[in-house]
Amino acid sequence: MAVIASIMIAGSAFGQSDQTEILHSPYGGQIRALVIGIDAYQHVRQLKGATADAQDIGTSLKRSGVRDVTTLLDGAADRTSVLSAIYELLQRTGSGDLIIISLAGHGAQEPEQESGGHNEGVENVFLLAGFEDSAEGSQQRILGAEFNHFIKQFEEKGAHILFVADTCYGGGMTRGIDPRWENMSFRHVPSYRLSDDALKPVATVRDESATPFDFKHTVFLAAVDDKTMAPEIEIPGIPGFRGALSYAIAREIEGDSNTRGVDDKTTLRDLFGSVRQIVYQLSDERQNIVATASPDESPTTVVFQHVRSINVASSSVDAPAPASAPASADERPIKIAALDGNSRDLAQLKPQQAPFKVVRPLDYPDLTWDPASHDVLAWGDVVAYAVDPGDLPSVIDRTKAVRDLKMMADKTPQPIKVTPDDSLHHNSAVVHIEVSGVAGRALLLFDIAGDGSVELLYPVGADPHVIRTADYVFPVRVQKPFGSDQLVAVTSPDPIPALEQALQKLDKRKASVELVSMLKRYLPADARIGSAGLFTAP
Repeated sequence: MAVIASIMIAGSAFGQSDQTEILHSPYGGQIRALVIGIDAYQHVRQLKGATADAQDIGTSLKRSGVRDVTTLLDGAADRTSVLSAIYELLQRTGSGDLIIISLAGHGAQEPEQESGGHNEGVENVFLLAGFEDSAEGSQQRILGAEFNHFIKQFEEKGAHILFVADTCYGGGMTRGIDPRWENMSFRHVPSYRLSDDALKPVATVRDESATPFDFKHTVFLAAVDDKTMAPEIEIPGIPGFRGALSYAIAREIEGDSNTRGVDDKTTLRDLFGSVRQIVYQLSDERQNIVATASPDESPTTVVFQHVRSINVASSSVDAPAPASAPASADERPIKIAALDGNSRDLAQLKPQQAPFKVVRPLDYPDLTWDPASHDVLAWGDVVAYAVDPGDLPSVIDRTKAVRDLKMMADKTPQPIKVTPDDSLHHNSAVVHIEVSGVAGRALLLFDIAGDGSVELLYPVGADPHVIRTADYVFPVRVQKPFGSDQLVAVTSPDPIPALEQALQKLDKRKASVELVSMLKRYLPADARIGSAGLFTAP
């Protein structure tokens, strides 16, 4: 059974604010980590958040008492340094150790080194900072088969491995990017053929053909599948850009001592479900992670074990503060720009509730308004069509509300998704909203439309408050107004009548900010919250 890690919570049993969660290997060994992040590519498009991802994970590990953490950033992550770090890590590894390998940067696909290694004849590759089409530059990459080679060696020493790949290899997208939006950044370099390949892989044909199911004690988490691109995103409450998967993993490493009981356990199902939902909603439904483990493992395999202790471990007292975790609220003004760069049409806007700031289109606005069509865009999607300038404050309020909802859902996410997929759905199409794992829980389901209007979807009338089935499925027919609907599910062990009554008063009103205020006021500690975007067009 591949138990990944157990957590002992250090600090006061009475919930003091300086509690620290200490990670332990459940097999009596050590936790050791190699964390790599690259933004400063010298010959291909640079990234914005990969080094921040690596620093976040590294800091979270150190604060959790992990002493053996090697972090390689940008140019320091050349092939010689990466391979040396892996070999040295192998030398230190003993039976019962947990090895965490985390990658954040550009991925690519290229023809496989040896014929017959993969069914599709391509090799997944992690690109290093100096990669280019030259004899020297061709050596600045690590093949997927090489990582397989090293993982086998770690397993032969009796170690367990958690492998996190916050990169992407394919060139597809869950849904297209509106051509008017030019600010998207993806962790993908198009396929290529090297004219002078001087790389000498430390791998075999057998390593090339290996899949996650060929390993015994390894868990893989990838940002997307082999055919989809992973975007860099803005995390509410954090400046700059990040990878959603790395952010979610760092939060899982830190845990949440305020909601933990004594000897609480997190299973493989819990870990995969939590990370999947956090990445899904933070990426505006552009990412569905790939999470795999040995076929010998059960969904009930324990991943993290949380044991409360009153002793503070000295190894974590002097660790750096987690600079990348979100604040309790994101009070930054919403940034809005006019697509043509002329802010004249926005100069007379007055805030409704959420503060905003008019910026240039190249300043990474949260919203972009097209003066020609009056459409409002956000991160490659049209969130509302034909919005007059006087109605923009309601759309701004909605943006603030959705940002706050994402922050609220970080700790205890409620799984919710749109089916059959997260593509752009057109007029009269029927889609379904699936809320999972709700048997025996009370459900509140509501929608925030692109113009900021709130609509209570469940319960309505005689609907039972408590769901009896494992999943709840709500059918929706696409119709006007088109754009983006944010569907929000709140579940709890018992009904929340005060919150339900508050939502009923906000029904059919442009009151998204008030809705979030009501959630913060009435949500009990054992509630779960999750959201999913439904993107529609004529």
